[in-house]
Amino acid sequence: IALKEHLTQEGYLDTKDVLEIIDIFYNIIKTESNTVKIQDPVVVVGDIHGQFYDLLKILDKGGDPLKTKYIFLGDYVDRGAFSIECVLLLMAIKINFKTTVYMLRGNHECRQLTSFFNFKQECEVKYDLNVYNRIMEAFDALPLACTINDKFLALHGGISPQIKLINDLNKFSRFV
Repeated sequence: IALKEHLTQEGYLDTKDVLEIIDIFYNIIKTESNTVKIQDPVVVVGDIHGQFYDLLKILDKGGDPLKTKYIFLGDYVDRGAFSIECVLLLMAIKINFKTTVYMLRGNHECRQLTSFFNFKQECEVKYDLNVYNRIMEAFDALPLACTINDKFLALHGGISPQIKLINDLNKFSRFV
C-alpha cells in the first residue's frame, strides 16, 4: 500500500530499491511454468500500456489481491507515460500475492517494441539503462499463457499454428 500511494503521488524510488523489486519478482516468476493453471473466480485484465491511473481503478474495482485472483495478460508498458510505475506496482503486488496474482508476457514485453515505443526512453529518463535491461530480463521470464479451470486458455495474442496442444507451450524455453 505504501508503494501504491508513493507512486500515485508521482514519487520515485531509489534505483537500488527498484533493482531489488525486479530481482525478487524475477526469482518468483522464473519458477512458474510457461502455462499457469488457475481456478475461477478470477479477474482477467488486458493491456495496461502505461496507464497507471487506469491500473489503480482496475485494482480498486476488481478487489483486494488478498481475496481476488488476477491474471494480467501482458502489455504493461509503452504508449502511456507511467509504464515504469505500472511495472513496479504490478511486480510489488506479485511479490506480496504470489498465489493470487499472475502476469503473462504480451508482445510489448520485448526489446524491439519497448525500444520503438517509449518504455526504454522512459526508463532512461526516470532511472537508467540498467533498470531497463533488468526489467527486460524479468519480462523474458514471464509465463506465456494461463488455463482457467483447465477449460479456458488465456494469453495475450495469437499463437503459432505449430502449437497444437497446450503442452506444446511448455516444451520450449521462454527465457529469451
